[in-house]
Formats: sequence, C-alpha cells, structure tokens
Amino acid sequence: MALNSITKKSNKGRDIKYLNKDFSQFRENLIEYTKTYFPKTYTDFNESSPGMMFIEMASYVGDVLSYYVDDSLKESMMLYAEDKKNVLALAEYLGYKPKVTSPAIGKLAVYQLVPKIGTGDTIRPDSKYYLRIKEGMALESNGGTLFRTTEQVDFNVEEDREITVYQTDGSNQPTQYLIKKYVNVISAELKTVSVEFKSPQQFSKINLGDDNVIDIYDVRDSNGNKWYKVPYLAQEMVYVDYPTSEQTDKDLIQFKDTVPNILKVIKTSRRFTTRVNENNTTTLVFGGGNQTSDETLIPNFKNVGLGLNNSIDRLSESFDPSNFLKTKSYGQAPSNTTLTVSYLVGGGVGSNVQSGTITSIEQIEFDEDTAFFTTAELSAYREVKNSVAVDNEEPATGGKGADTLEEIRENSLANFGSQNRAVTRKDYQVRALSLPPKYGGIAKAYCAPDGELNMNSPASILSSNDSLEEFTSLVQNLRDKNLTEQQVKEEVAKFLSNKKGLVNEKNNPFAINLYILGYDSNKNITTLNRAIKENLKTYLSEYRLLTDGINIINGFIINIGLDFEIRVYGGYNKREVLTKVTTELKNYFNIDNWTFNMAINISEVELLIAGIEGVQSVPKCEITNKCLGNYSSNSYNIQEATKGKMVYPSLDPAIFEVKFPNKDIRGRVV
Repeated sequence: MALNSITKKSNKGRDIKYLNKDFSQFRENLIEYTKTYFPKTYTDFNESSPGMMFIEMASYVGDVLSYYVDDSLKESMMLYAEDKKNVLALAEYLGYKPKVTSPAIGKLAVYQLVPKIGTGDTIRPDSKYYLRIKEGMALESNGGTLFRTTEQVDFNVEEDREITVYQTDGSNQPTQYLIKKYVNVISAELKTVSVEFKSPQQFSKINLGDDNVIDIYDVRDSNGNKWYKVPYLAQEMVYVDYPTSEQTDKDLIQFKDTVPNILKVIKTSRRFTTRVNENNTTTLVFGGGNQTSDETLIPNFKNVGLGLNNSIDRLSESFDPSNFLKTKSYGQAPSNTTLTVSYLVGGGVGSNVQSGTITSIEQIEFDEDTAFFTTAELSAYREVKNSVAVDNEEPATGGKGADTLEEIRENSLANFGSQNRAVTRKDYQVRALSLPPKYGGIAKAYCAPDGELNMNSPASILSSNDSLEEFTSLVQNLRDKNLTEQQVKEEVAKFLSNKKGLVNEKNNPFAINLYILGYDSNKNITTLNRAIKENLKTYLSEYRLLTDGINIINGFIINIGLDFEIRVYGGYNKREVLTKVTTELKNYFNIDNWTFNMAINISEVELLIAGIEGVQSVPKCEITNKCLGNYSSNSYNIQEATKGKMVYPSLDPAIFEVKFPNKDIRGRVV
C-alpha cells in the first residue's frame, strides 16, 4: 500500500503507460510523453538530434530490462525453461535425477566344462566342480565395447541351468558335460577415484571428471565404512541387503535357495547424494554435520509461537512448524579420511552390440573354497576354471546418450506426479512387482481395501492357504459320495466357515490387502514363502502412508485345462493343423499374459482357433478345472462361472493358469 501511494503521488497528473515491451513502443511513448508534457522545452525530434539520442538510449535500456524480466519468468517454469542449468535445477527441485548416459543391457550365456562322476546309469556331472563366478566379470565385445555382469553366476543353482554331453569315451559314455547358465550384463566399466578430506566442511563435494557416469557403485572411507547414496540428504533410512545365512536370520535360512538376500532398512549418517552438471559430469554432495550430529527432526516446544508479541498463551497462537522442527545436519561431513569412490562409466548409442559379439573375458573372479580338493582334483578344478567361455545369444540393446532437455522436462513432471510414495491400488501393485529378484521375485500382485472382497464367497469354492491337504481330502470324499452340486457347495462352505481367521468380522478401513504370487523353477504360479514376504514388507515400509496397514496374503491359483475339437478343410494335413492350433493356444494361455481376476473369453479363443489356416469350424471349446494331484487344490465351478461364453473370475483374488500346457490343452480333429 505504501509503494502504491508513493507511485500515485509522484505520477500525479501524468499519463504514463506501463504496457510497453519493445524498443519501438518505448520510443514512440517517450516521444509522445515529451510532446505532451514538455511542448516548449524540446521540439526537435529529428533522427540526428541530441534529444532523440537520449530517447532512443532510454528505449534501449527499457527493451533490455523488459527482455530479462520476461526471460527470468520463463526460465523459472519447467514447461518453458530452455537454459540447461535452469532445467537441471528445476528437475532436481521436482525430484528427478537426469541421466547422463544409459547402458546397453543384455543376457549373456556362460559356459563351463564339468567332468563326469559315477558309472552306468548313475553317470552325471560332478557337482563339486560347479563354479561360482563373482559379480563384475569384465567382458569385451568384438568392437571394443566393455561389459560387466550385474550378478553372481552360480552353476550350483538349477534355475536356467542347461546340461549337455560335451565329450564321450569309446563306449559312448559321457566323460565331460557342458554346463550353461545365463546372467545379465550392462555396457559399463568400473573406475575408481580417491579424495582426501582433512577438516570437516559443510556439504563437501567430489566432482567426477567423466561425462558418462552410469551410477555410483561404492563409496568407502579409510576405515572401510560404507557411505550410502540417497535421493536427498534429509533421508536417513537406506536399504541394505544381507546374504541369507544363519547369522543374518536363523528363521529365514530355510529359504536360502529361493531368496538369496534379506532386505533390511538401516539408519545411517554416512550418506551422499548426486547432482548432474551442465557438462553432463556428476558431483557427489555429502552432509553438513559431524559424527555426533542429530539426524532426525527433534521437536523443540519452547520455540512454538516464538517471535509473536505478547504471546503468553501459546496454545491459542498460530505458529510455523519449521520453528520447532530442528536438525543440525543433513548427514555426516567426511573429515580426516580418504574416500574411495567406485563408479560405472559407459553406455551410449555405440554400446548397443549384435548377438554373438561378446566373447572375450577380460577379468574374472571366483567365489571358491579349494580346501577339500585332493591334488588331482585341484588340477582338474583349474582346467574347469580355464574352460569358462561366454557368448551373447541376443543383441545387447538400450544404450543411449544423455537425456535431452525435452526428456528431462517430461520425466521431471512425471516424477513429480508420482511423489515416490504409494497412494492408490496401482501404486502398491507396481511397488510389489518392482521388488528386485534377489529378494524374491513377485510375479503377480493384486491390491484391494480390507473388507472389499468376501473371502467366503459362494461363487468361489476356494481353500484356505493353511489347509490345502485337508481341503483336498474333503473334495475327494465329497466326490466319492456322488453328492449333488448344491450339497458339495454346502459342505465346502461349512468347512471354510470353521477355519479361524478366514473372514474378519471387523474390517480395518485403513488396511490394504495385497495378494501376491510368484513363479517356481518351472515358471508355474506358486505361493510365496515367508522370506519373500518379509523382504516385501521391508521394501513397502518406506513408501506406504503412515496410516496404511498392509496385509500380505497369498493369492489363489485356479488351474484349468482346455478341450477343443476342430474340423479341417480337405487338402490340409490334419495333424499339422492341429499342431498349429495347439501352439497358438499355448501362446494365448502363457502365464505372462494373465493376472488376477481376468476373465476367459471363450469366443475369443474360438476365433483364435478358427483363424488358423486350414480350420473349417470349432465344434467344441470347453474350459475345465484341474484341482487334484500336482495341481492347485483350489476348486472352482467353471460351469456356474460361465455366462454368455465368458468364464468370470472368482470374487476371491485368483488367477487362471494352464499349468501343464502339453497335456492340459487337448484337441482333436473330427
């Protein structure tokens, strides 16, 4: 109000225009202003007159100031900013870390030779020679691009392991086996830099000179203490994984084969964050405190209402929460130590390579214990290590350069919308599915508020996860009695109602039921063990809202089969047409294409079959339930759930699965 009054007073009686934006407008208005208010003082408006020189100089200054005001406003908004420095600053403000490079990613086949053991029918590969290759095996493609493995290669693990006979003796008996495993690789090279720190400095920095840093691999000080990367320095909780062992957790050691790592959350003051510079280099920024600094926000209630005049009754006064939520640091500042930073560089468009080009091993380390080998066995073990070979059966793709300004802009806006926390159902489902495989892979996830689903639905005759054997026995006994369908339903409902904890009488409005399923070694859907659930619980704890409770529950599996009949046009090989149809149906029912509560469209299946060349008609296409023997014990009434050629899913979170496609998809030509 004071500034407005001064402006009006000083401009009293003057007609001043404030909408001028460019040089010509400023010039015209200044000439008009002079003619209006100084008609006798100055009248020479010739282009070469001294007065016009001053008018044009003032117009020039006004034009420049107007431009920089507009430019400053434009550069302060992410949608319109063009200066890279400003775009990077705004991206950091929105929580997005721009990428200076992206590595090519591929799958590598690793081979080793293993001698035989046993005789006759017991001949097999000698498992004592199975190798364990450490993460970080360095490789080089034919074009000179460097790659490295991202995980350990353990030939003892049966998953993805292929065994073939490599060499035989005169009686055609195997003497050596060729073992193949797969591992993920990225186009990256590991580099190291050491920086000495003396007296502590607030928010110390380490600038990495490379402009193609993919990620920070490891940071350790002179005492071997690990420093952790965080998205922002105020975050004090970080994820740490430990090998599944008896020392880590005695209860979860039983799940070591399927869950190699246990996920924990720890509080640490040794942390740093990264920033991207204009020249695409990377800078590490450390905290501003010392070893004894506080890390959490500590409420100081003496500061409530501080600065308010005569505030005796603080309870009735307004206050700023930042006045009493205090912290002295944002992590520890390194001092009197040397930090060794290991980081990965590489990537770019040139890192994409064709299949069959990654064949050279530059560096390899083994996780081994040779104490139990005899002298002869030790010699054979050395030969086995020398037999290691690699090859990429598929191209390595995904490599690209730094994010463009437009990519940074779009990714920042998308990242800001996500807020890095779980709020909706989809948020929890995506977070569950994004759990890294080394903590236990989750294949399918479904989220619903507690109480939304009726676990004892009459439309779904499903068993309790804890009573599968008992439920299977019940179903078999009911079938032996030749009861009607309604009688079977009543008996099953009675069985389920007697199970404690199956239905909650009081639902928690703040609880979320997260139903999960995983794959077994044959990529069949299965329930998950407790170790995976513990890891998922730890992982979600950093993303869930404070008031949300999460119930992690096993989903239900409904194993199904398909019986179909086709008529074939004359002139076509019936067996060949039937094989093509079966192959297409296997692809259609591939478990990757199915998730919780998806209905089966029988008409769509019939159209798929009818679209195969040579098929004249589809007289029969029937979905059946498989619930005995090696199948899931969950029984589902397919006939009652089918309406208008749609097999509707259960009210319980369940997924349809063709477990054994070779025998569960049965067809014939009529």
